[in-house]
Amino acid sequence: MKQLILILFMLPLISFAQSARDINIVIQKTLDLEVLKTHYNGDESAGLTPLIIINDEKIPNNLIVFKFNKRVKVMTPEEIETFKNIYKGSLDSFFVFEGMDFSEDEVKIKATFRKDQKITITVHMKKVEKDWKILSSVAN
Repeated sequence: MKQLILILFMLPLISFAQSARDINIVIQKTLDLEVLKTHYNGDESAGLTPLIIINDEKIPNNLIVFKFNKRVKVMTPEEIETFKNIYKGSLDSFFVFEGMDFSEDEVKIKATFRKDQKITITVHMKKVEKDWKILSSVAN
């Protein structure tokens, strides 16, 4: 009986949870935004400076995204501190996804890019059939 009650309680929560695939797609589309193209510097575009996503509770552990033909690193703040001791270049090229608000077939994303001279990113996407379409985006 307790198991049945637990299942009935958890079912609505599970149905509203976003799949890791959806999160992966909307993050990839955010990295590829047209409005962000002018904000990437030459070293980032050439793949010389790694792009990093700060890992927190919104980012799935199995996130795999690419930019400039390189896999984007997903690191915790602690891992970045350790990586700073090894990597001799700039580690300012990271994304923080501060909010990913999913509601039915839409998502609103608020993120920042860079530690110094932050670029604020806002994106609104809608899921049409199985594809996420960008409705609006701003990066400044």
